[in-house]
Amino acid sequence: MPRSKILAGAVHLGRRAVRRRCSIGSTLFIAFFCTPLFLYVLLGSFLAGDPRLVPHAIRNARNILLVTAHPDDECLFFSPSILQSWGTPNVNRHILVLSSGNHEGLGDQRRAEAKASCAELGIVDDKCVILENKNLQDNPHEWWDEKLIERIVERHVKDWHIDLIITFDEYGISGHVNHRSVSNGVRKFSADHDHNPPAYAVQTKFVLRKYASLADLVLTSFPFAGRILRAIFTAAPDGYATPVPVPGKAVLPPLGGDVYGDRALIVTSWGQYLQGRTAFKQHASQYSWDRVLYLVLSRYMWFNDLRRM
Repeated sequence: MPRSKILAGAVHLGRRAVRRRCSIGSTLFIAFFCTPLFLYVLLGSFLAGDPRLVPHAIRNARNILLVTAHPDDECLFFSPSILQSWGTPNVNRHILVLSSGNHEGLGDQRRAEAKASCAELGIVDDKCVILENKNLQDNPHEWWDEKLIERIVERHVKDWHIDLIITFDEYGISGHVNHRSVSNGVRKFSADHDHNPPAYAVQTKFVLRKYASLADLVLTSFPFAGRILRAIFTAAPDGYATPVPVPGKAVLPPLGGDVYGDRALIVTSWGQYLQGRTAFKQHASQYSWDRVLYLVLSRYMWFNDLRRM
């Protein structure tokens, strides 16, 4: 075979290989960048608050309580959940922080920062409580008394007429033992009291998923795939439409109970994400370069998946 034909054949095969690599590269780009963005827009805007994804207990709660361990937890881990009801008429949001975060002697400063953060989140001052209890001190090596936590939660649930609790799961998102203690204390309260308000826990993921930002929304959406498809193609079932809120009157659950009440997927809108970032900026003592990266890379700034305790 003439050398020119061999050379032409080699060039042709090379061009095909380049085109194939470009095709594979385009596919990977779509998979890793476009798919998460599509899901973010879909779930954070078009399907935000759909009863298949945000169950009755969360959508229709009138007095919501977020229980955390330290100042800044409300921004770093829970801002999608606490902002889900932002601007909804007749909804009162409360934050109960069980310590002032005084591990490095900055308790007074961190208390003031938490108050400023609550203000940015639209939570009034008397519904943003930061405790200073000698038995609940910020310490990554100290397991807090779960019975004490149970009593504190019980008192605030009664005082504030709480009908929804949001907190950590048993792994505490970051693994911090104070976080895990809070989870166990709330779980104990839920188990020991009849007619207690429903409690939901934000789920912990391993470190690679924790810092995968919106990319992890693809994996997180898999367990919700059936619900997402129903939300796209079908109307909400009878009894699940959001009613007109009536001051002082609880919204009854759907007849037969809320079949979607076991879990929730809450995705921020772009405005809510920016609001969460602004709230964290109030925690000046914690605003270091790695936290700036966290605000972009952490899945917990963009969305929360919760399970009912």
